[in-house]
Amino acid sequence: MRIKVDVKIFFIIILYIFMQSTKIFALTFIFILLHELGHLVTGITIGLKVKKINIHISGLSVEFENYGKQRNANKIVVDIAGPLINIIALVIAIIIKQEEIAYINLLLAIVNLLPIYPLDGGQILRTLLRKRFTYKETINFIESISQYTLIILTAIASCYLLIGKNIGIFIAILYLWTIIFKEKRKNKIIRKAIRSVENNT
Repeated sequence: MRIKVDVKIFFIIILYIFMQSTKIFALTFIFILLHELGHLVTGITIGLKVKKINIHISGLSVEFENYGKQRNANKIVVDIAGPLINIIALVIAIIIKQEEIAYINLLLAIVNLLPIYPLDGGQILRTLLRKRFTYKETINFIESISQYTLIILTAIASCYLLIGKNIGIFIAILYLWTIIFKEKRKNKIIRKAIRSVENNT
């Protein structure tokens, strides 16, 4: 098992602390960690081995060995485990009337279930699409739906920023764009490899 730290996280932490409540940031980070622990514990429970733990801007993420070769049902269970933790925390927060915790977990659950790859929602959508479509068709569709979803979110975040609300949301959207462009570069390499194989057959 390897642990990798993305140094950009420290810049984001400093920026957020100066511009927002340290309490909100701390709570958000805690529930992001619990979200990822949901993935981790579920994966280990069904027999997966941890390949790498990444510590980055959004907190922490887990990579499992041979994850792509797992049964679709196992992958969906692992992917849904994180948002499920946030939904459970949301329900508990509502019951005990902790509005800040409820709001944080509502946002985390919604964001992670968006059809943006590699967020949990995008992972689940990709797994479902692979049942019916080729790998090339799947990555093309996922790339398109991710971009369209993020364009809509960017427009909403821009309006939110213009009326003087939380800049943290806009920063989060910008970070999601960096993820999208990173995935586009990966997909470009994959498409070239697929074309090369098709041309040689």
